[in-house]
Amino acid sequence: MKTNLFDTQRPFVIIIFLVKLQSLYIKHLEKSIMQEFILGSDVMHSIMKEVDQVAKYDVNVLIIGESGTGKELLAKIIHLQSPRAENPFVPVNCGILSGLMFEDKLFGHEKGSFTGAIRREKGCLELADKGTLFLDEVAEIPLENQVDFLRVLEDFQFIRIGGNELIKVDIRLISATNKDLKAEMKQGSFRDDLFYRLHLVPIYIPALRERKSVIPKMVDRFLDQLAANYKRPKPAVKLEVIDIFSRYNWPGNVRELKNLVERVFIINNNDVINIEHLPSDFLWHFRDPPKMMNLEDVKQSAETKAILDVLYRVGGDRKQAAGMLDISPRTLRHKLNKYNLKVDRKGKPMATLKKGLS
Repeated sequence: MKTNLFDTQRPFVIIIFLVKLQSLYIKHLEKSIMQEFILGSDVMHSIMKEVDQVAKYDVNVLIIGESGTGKELLAKIIHLQSPRAENPFVPVNCGILSGLMFEDKLFGHEKGSFTGAIRREKGCLELADKGTLFLDEVAEIPLENQVDFLRVLEDFQFIRIGGNELIKVDIRLISATNKDLKAEMKQGSFRDDLFYRLHLVPIYIPALRERKSVIPKMVDRFLDQLAANYKRPKPAVKLEVIDIFSRYNWPGNVRELKNLVERVFIINNNDVINIEHLPSDFLWHFRDPPKMMNLEDVKQSAETKAILDVLYRVGGDRKQAAGMLDISPRTLRHKLNKYNLKVDRKGKPMATLKKGLS
């Protein structure tokens, strides 16, 4: 039987094809993420230049920024531009872990090592081998766990909970925080040695309120994505909507803007998004706050109006005005002096008379 050369090499051809397909997918994913992240901002373009240089090297990166600014998105971009792009990107939210839960999440455990450990489980360090481990909210790691984690950063070796096998991994570490780690160090809640391990290359992402010029492009980009995802026509956005978006400070940053745009898109079937399509709980932020008045001010305002109205109606007759107000002439005279109210002989307020003559 004649052997076809292609048949003998088919497995290798398939592997090469799959590798190329994966590389194309990674490039597409990288482009998609970067388009969402940059969106025409000079500040973000500057950050991306730094990322382009940093991604090539296995240095620890600390991303600093408020919640919702896109710290995990930037971490993914660094990973996708690095030599580790085809290996795992493993995120860990440190804000919800402490004690044994933190150790278990990072190091994993052996079967029977504690109640509920019914099988061996790999931790995030093993899952991220040859790839990138992303520690979000790194400032929230409890002090007792910071010591253990620092030891791992020395040589990337550890032992699973309940085990005795020394496991070595090869990972790239990216951390993120919305807190001032230097201030946390001064307060004693974050170790100095861990800080300097993580802080090799810091990258700061500015809040959305510091780069409002990108809001129109962001809204346009989000609507493009929503139209494609929901298979609906993309609506136009009135300038007054963009204006009101630009006046808002966005405490939730890009995440808040993206969520609001999606919310408006879903509930609005019109071709155009107007201000009346914005949710009332969002528009509430633009209403003038009520004027603060104490009870004395309210009383003075009401009494002043009542006295001036009655004096005008009775032609300035103070005795008659006092009777209508159910107070004595002496009390009326006292209130006129107290509130500095002056009327002419016909009962017209002097301020009104002067204004009319000027």
